Amino acid sequence: MKKLDITLKKLFDDFILFSQVNGKKQKTLSWYKDMLTPFINSLSFENLNILEIRRYIAQLQKRGLKPTTIDCHIRAIKTFLHFIHEEGYIDEDLSKKIKKPKLPKQYPYVLNDEQVFALLKACNKKTWEGFRNYVMMITFLDTGIRLSELINLKLQDINFNKKSILIRDGKGGKDREVYMGRTLLKEMAKWIKMRGHFPYEDRVFITRQGDPLNKRGIERVIERLAKKAGITGVRCSPHTLRHTFATNFIRNGGDVFTLQKILGHSDITTCMIYVHMGGRQIQEAMMKFSPVDRMERY
Repeated sequence: MKKLDITLKKLFDDFILFSQVNGKKQKTLSWYKDMLTPFINSLSFENLNILEIRRYIAQLQKRGLKPTTIDCHIRAIKTFLHFIHEEGYIDEDLSKKIKKPKLPKQYPYVLNDEQVFALLKACNKKTWEGFRNYVMMITFLDTGIRLSELINLKLQDINFNKKSILIRDGKGGKDREVYMGRTLLKEMAKWIKMRGHFPYEDRVFITRQGDPLNKRGIERVIERLAKKAGITGVRCSPHTLRHTFATNFIRNGGDVFTLQKILGHSDITTCMIYVHMGGRQIQEAMMKFSPVDRMERY
């Protein structure tokens, strides 16, 4: 292809096709499109240089976007630039010249024990839907499962003998196993019996009509339960419950390497935030077991 015939739009289409063929999920492809479409529309292939790219990033900053949002744009741009360099369309890998912005440390919100208790109490376990909602909540809280993973759970993925849940095709396309505590094991067995038999639907969590639950439907369930529980000042979501699981796992003595496997993270640094969030417990332990304080008697 002659360089005169090359456009960023054509390269972008090639990039999306390459990503799709290499197993990227639809959610990731949509994210690339959202992040890169403004970039593609703002620059031309002829003017693709580090100065123009920096000007584009400066425009994002002037728009008052959050640092985390700008970071998302930059990550997508760097991936795209690396691709077109690897494909031989540009001589220099411009992605290496773009520095990621320093992000302020933001700790995810987690529910405390009282809020967790109130959330579970808000489920009316005497009704079919209420008990389903209760089992969904304790599945999130006991396993740290992602929303998309919970939606796709099938009956054959629950192994009561092993006390395990098989998560198929998780983030990164990898399968993994998580394990159920005593309460979840017992309540999951009750739910599957209560759920009933639907010959054309084998997902664990369904509607009363036997249809699979969707993302927004589950988010609404959690929002309603949080409101009923009196949890205010924070958006209570499936990810909040995942953060709550991870933080409690570390606080109760779990190690970060095991947590990485449970959560399905490829990079352990993603889990390190939960170690930092245990700072209050570290402070209490150090004050309680201070070697110097224990010497005061001598």
